[in-house]
Amino acid sequence: MTLLYAVVCLMMLPYPQLVSDAGGGFDHVVRITIVMTSFTAVAGLATWLLQKRHRALWLGQAALVVALAGVVVFAVTQR
Repeated sequence: MTLLYAVVCLMMLPYPQLVSDAGGGFDHVVRITIVMTSFTAVAGLATWLLQKRHRALWLGQAALVVALAGVVVFAVTQR
C-alpha cells in the first residue's frame, strides 16, 4: 500500500492541475503516503524484533500498537 501511494505521488507530481480538477489534492496524497510509510517502518521494525526474539521485543510491540492506533485515528479523521 505504501509503495502504491508513493507511485501515485510520483505520477501526480508533474500534473498538479489535473489533481485539483479531479477534486483531490496532492497534499492529501502526500500526507497519506507519509503516514503509511511511517506505519510500514514501525511494523517492519516490530516484525524484525519478533523474528530475532530480541530483548526489546515488548518495545517493538508497544510501538506497533501505538502506530496502529495512530493509523486508525488518521483514517477516521480523513473522512
